[in-house]
Amino acid sequence: MVTENFEPLCDDSTSEHTPSSSSTLHQATNEGVSPVYLATELISDSQVMAETTVNMYHNNTTVQQQHQEDAAAAHLAIVNDVAYRYLMPIFITAGILTNLLNVVMLGRMRHHQQQRQAQATTFCYLMWLALTDMLASIALVPALVHVDRTHLSYGWAFYYAHLELPTLNSLTSASVYIVVGLSVDRYIAVCHPRRYQDVSAPRLAVIRITLSLLVPALIYIPHSFYLEVVSGEGGVGWTYEGVEMATPGAWHAWEVVVELCHRMAPAILLVLLNCSIIYTFKKVTARRKNIVTKNDSVNNSSSNASKKSEEGGKSQQERRLIYLLVTIVATFLLTNLPATVLALIDTAGATHGSFSLEVYRAVANCLEVLSFSLNFVLYFIFVPGVRQGLQEAVKAVRVTLCGLVVNTVPSQSCFISENNTKNTDSTEV
Repeated sequence: MVTENFEPLCDDSTSEHTPSSSSTLHQATNEGVSPVYLATELISDSQVMAETTVNMYHNNTTVQQQHQEDAAAAHLAIVNDVAYRYLMPIFITAGILTNLLNVVMLGRMRHHQQQRQAQATTFCYLMWLALTDMLASIALVPALVHVDRTHLSYGWAFYYAHLELPTLNSLTSASVYIVVGLSVDRYIAVCHPRRYQDVSAPRLAVIRITLSLLVPALIYIPHSFYLEVVSGEGGVGWTYEGVEMATPGAWHAWEVVVELCHRMAPAILLVLLNCSIIYTFKKVTARRKNIVTKNDSVNNSSSNASKKSEEGGKSQQERRLIYLLVTIVATFLLTNLPATVLALIDTAGATHGSFSLEVYRAVANCLEVLSFSLNFVLYFIFVPGVRQGLQEAVKAVRVTLCGLVVNTVPSQSCFISENNTKNTDSTEV
């Protein structure tokens, strides 16, 4: 055989201590050891080496995953700091201040002006909308007291588990319902003006606003019980976690129903109502232009000029109202629908999800809080009466402050500043 003429490349000393496999088998055979047994031992050794290699690979993979999780946790901590320690306090403060100004301004306008029924009803909706948004902003302050909720006192843990979400969701839902009620009021006034006196009386507006505050509170009562207070890590302090549901499918179905009542159905109603209002406005405007065009040939030039100026003022108001309605719908969809998607996909309760889910949660929460102050900004931009009322409120605050500072500055300075404001008021468009 060819193997008989094969000479090993190692020296004699090495060959003595490292016999070949064939010589080992001959030696094992001569010593009475079965070659099958020896082959089994070699196979088991190779299996051990393979298992060791696999374990090393899994260990390396585990280390890499741990590094990735640590990096994601560090990035998530940065996102939470930016969202909940910096942006959220700014949005909450803006919501409280702007809605407080709204309440003061609307109260002064309602107290000093004789209003028609439409104005009284609209002011009633706007007043309660500002109050609800301000209460929702104030209710968000305890949420920022403890960003890290792993080691809480029992009182705070009980509040976060059973009271925080029902309170916030009830107030935000009430705000949404009041916006829908205001849109319904405007829809009846524009599209069905003959029925407005009977359908939108101020007393009926009070009933609708009361239902807007009561219905969300009833809807969110079950949410007071889907979290429970538990001991913190290591038995130190208290925290909370989601309750294990006996029928999680039924609870998820209830969540869908609640979100449908809270945001989805109101969003659809807002789009439909405001689209109808805009369509009716455009139709009435086109009809009015046709009437003006037919009367131009009959009336003289001076009356035409006065009517054109009057029609120009009306068209400007109508365009401003259309812009306001479109902006209200757009901002509502932008600030509320992300929270709706979050409520439907986040079924883990208090447990944190993936990095992308937590980033989306932070963005959705910031947008929803920002919406509390946007109503004032929109009305300030598009409604001249709101700007005038705000200017009067600021003037009253300035006069009050000047009256308090009696010993430091003479009263003439306040008189001069008030005269200056009157001069600037007369030049405002």
